[in-house]
Amino acid sequence: MLLRIFKSIQPPIIFLIILMTIGIWLNTFLNPGNSNFYFNEHPMPLYGVLTNLVSPVSFLGTLITMIIWFIHGLLLVRLNTKFFFINERTYLPAAVFILSACFIADLQSLNPVIISSIFLLIAIERLIDSYRNTNISFNSFDAGLLIGTGTLFYLNLGFFLLLIWIGLFILRPGNWREWVVPILGFCTPVILAAAIYYLLNGDLFLFIGIIRDNLVPFKYDITQFHYYFLGYLALLVAFASFQLLRDIITKKIKSRKIFLIFWWVFSISAIVFFIVPWVSFEMIVFAFVPLSFLLTNYYLNIRVKWFGELSFLLFAGGLIFILFADMIT
Repeated sequence: MLLRIFKSIQPPIIFLIILMTIGIWLNTFLNPGNSNFYFNEHPMPLYGVLTNLVSPVSFLGTLITMIIWFIHGLLLVRLNTKFFFINERTYLPAAVFILSACFIADLQSLNPVIISSIFLLIAIERLIDSYRNTNISFNSFDAGLLIGTGTLFYLNLGFFLLLIWIGLFILRPGNWREWVVPILGFCTPVILAAAIYYLLNGDLFLFIGIIRDNLVPFKYDITQFHYYFLGYLALLVAFASFQLLRDIITKKIKSRKIFLIFWWVFSISAIVFFIVPWVSFEMIVFAFVPLSFLLTNYYLNIRVKWFGELSFLLFAGGLIFILFADMIT
């Protein structure tokens, strides 16, 4: 029943998703805590400007985060509506992504990860727009510019610069200019920020020091319930991946390429999490972008309907349980 509701494309579902979003954030509004992530102690330049205006754990900071998370979910829906790679219009990607906010309650306060994830999503859209464009496309410059700007909020978004070159390789024939301009796009906001720091402070090492402070090893502790859910999520991802591999031949070539790009989004998120010492569980925000589409495709095409309803109920229930468990502990 729950899955059938979120699979719908009827406009009233938006109001249900709004109510769900408010419900997820309600405890954070009522009982604001302290964010234990390093990026609030050592903010990147643009995130530092934002936190100077709004406290991360304030009511306004929480409200901004909730709105951004909701908009992010709708952007996922819009992306599928625009490119139609799941073959069905649905609000389910938004529901899956917004539910992911339950996984770490600290990320319901103002944080740079969800902001930079918006930049990543728009950069991916710009890349996909270049598909079968026979002219020299500067979409890759736009994508690099977006990744560079997002990096000024959250440093580790910079690892996704690699995704632009992977996306170009997947989507269109090679042109050396298109392989160079992502670097120019990425460097433009970074150099501009460094220049502003130098003009305002007369010391470029202040900007370099901010970068260095974000390279300190850090790990965010999660509970055993998080690990139980991750085990269940891994099982769901295995089922969904097997189904996608089985049915991929029936999808259009463009849809296959888009799913491949999102596979790389997930892979980069996982590789960076396991290899880079200053990255922690906040990377799951990026991972849930491709997972939202993968799980949506799985639930829309699952043959045993009652099993789909049950597995989605366990997915949503598990996330909500983690959220309430975090409230108690």
